[in-house]
Parts: sequence; structure tokens; C-alpha cells
Amino acid sequence: MQIYERAGHERIVVDVDEESELDHWVTELGVSADDLRRAVETVGPQALAVREYLASHTMQ
Repeated sequence: MQIYERAGHERIVVDVDEESELDHWVTELGVSADDLRRAVETVGPQALAVREYLASHTMQ
């Protein structure tokens, strides 16, 4: 069982290998699973870095 890191109630790590976590982040960030995986591959799993990457690399 994986333990997810949290700061307060915020998830701080994006885990694209766990289906329920992937679903959470796709909904939370409003991106496709492929875009989310690409972001994690590019900047790593830290949620803040993923958010910043997606904000600058996706069409809103």
C-alpha cells in the first residue's frame, strides 16, 4: 500500500500509476490522463511543479 504525502489536506505528489489518484488529478486539474502523464514525465511528481507546467503548456 502506498502512502500519499499531504501538506494539510493538499496532495503534494501526483501518482499517475495509481488509478484512483490518476482520476483525482485528471478531475482536479482539468486535463487528460495523457497530458498529466506527460507533465509528470517532464517535471516529476511534485504537484506544484505539475500545476505550473500544465498552466504554461496547455490551452485553457
